[in-house]
Amino acid sequence: MLHKLTKRMKGEGGFTLIELLVVIIIIAILAAIAIPTFLGQRQKAHDASAKSLVRNAMTAVESQYVDNKDFDVATAAPAARLIEPSITFTDGTATGVAVSTAAAEDAEVTMWGADQVYGIGTQSASGNVFYVLVSKNATDAGTTFYRKIGGVGVTAASGW
Repeated sequence: MLHKLTKRMKGEGGFTLIELLVVIIIIAILAAIAIPTFLGQRQKAHDASAKSLVRNAMTAVESQYVDNKDFDVATAAPAARLIEPSITFTDGTATGVAVSTAAAEDAEVTMWGADQVYGIGTQSASGNVFYVLVSKNATDAGTTFYRKIGGVGVTAASGW
């Protein structure tokens, strides 16, 4: 019986220090590759949330337009608040949309409007500002411009 026990003890070997170090190095390399990828996905999620908020605000403003045929901020913003109460509409100026500091994570948008033209903007948690300019004028033929600014004070890029 003792012979079987000693034979079994000699046969059991563990991992060597080199093998353990190789495994740790492989895990560290995989983590170094994966972590930046996950951080980039977080920024994309913040930006997608801000874009969605602007689109939902556009829907509310367009809905009120059906009744009022006017995008004047004094008319449009209160009506849009009633249509979409989950969004906080802040009155702004034509240039205020481009430098909007309304926070998307707080469901805030900056809105300006006059006659047949309006703009809506918000800033994502990643620092990017997303806004849309819409014109229903006959001369503009119903143009819609989507803009992204990579932070306040940076030149706008066309498209999202």
